[in-house]
Amino acid sequence: MDQFGEMTVFLRVIEEGSFSGAGRRLELSPSAVSKLIARMEARLGVRLFERIAGAIRLTQEGERFRIASQRVVQAMEQAEACVRVADAEISGTVRIHTALTTAKYLVAPRLHLLLDRHPRLHLDFVLGTERGDFVRQGIDVAIHSGRPTEQTLIGRPLMLRPWVIAASPQYLQRFGHPEQPEDLLQHRCLNFTIRTQWNRWTFHEEGGLKTIDIPSHIGANQGELLRSLALLGHGVVRLAHFHIAADLERGTLLPLLPQFQERSEDDRFYLLYPRGRSLAPRVRAVVDFLAGEFG
Repeated sequence: MDQFGEMTVFLRVIEEGSFSGAGRRLELSPSAVSKLIARMEARLGVRLFERIAGAIRLTQEGERFRIASQRVVQAMEQAEACVRVADAEISGTVRIHTALTTAKYLVAPRLHLLLDRHPRLHLDFVLGTERGDFVRQGIDVAIHSGRPTEQTLIGRPLMLRPWVIAASPQYLQRFGHPEQPEDLLQHRCLNFTIRTQWNRWTFHEEGGLKTIDIPSHIGANQGELLRSLALLGHGVVRLAHFHIAADLERGTLLPLLPQFQERSEDDRFYLLYPRGRSLAPRVRAVVDFLAGEFG
């Protein structure tokens, strides 16, 4: 983290009155905040905080550093305000990489809010279930599940993605309802063919979590085809709730084994964009919009 970023954390600790409070606001662990402050103190050669009985208090040197840091932050904010682009002036093309179902069922219904705000903005969707190459494909922003492992990307957590096992009434009338997760092994199941955690179905039972490798009666690498096959009565499917919410509401798909469904904190959408460089106003506008809608 650069010195300006350190100052921001330092001032947040003062505002919140604790390392843990600052960590919550900045999405950092208390230990990460504590280590950052310790590094600052080591570099400056002074103690910024006194730590007494679990509480923190600014030292005299810390108070002088607070005044100077606030001046720096205010100057930075004023500098950005001088060049910040007005909403109506934001223009250009932003390339967004995400899965077809995410684009169709989550992003597309809300796009009018973004484009009404920025009428000169253009969007170019690059669809795929695997994360794209930001450099080679010219991607600006991506939405995918799972925290990114690439050091070159920032991952902002968005909404959780609960999954639902479902089948059409026609299928259930013909083949019956599964009562236990293991019963699915005797059913016609529709599953992903791509190598992903999605084709291993996880269930919550009293002893903990159970994962079952479900064989595919029909497979596909796109969830939208699996949804269509399920609606036609070809088998049992496991898809994200947002993907089939309307089908569940209409009753064209019926949820199965809800008492065993597992909602994992790990299965969360993340907003991905490059680390280490200032975002262009057009990209920042899209990042802020998506974070606001799904954060």
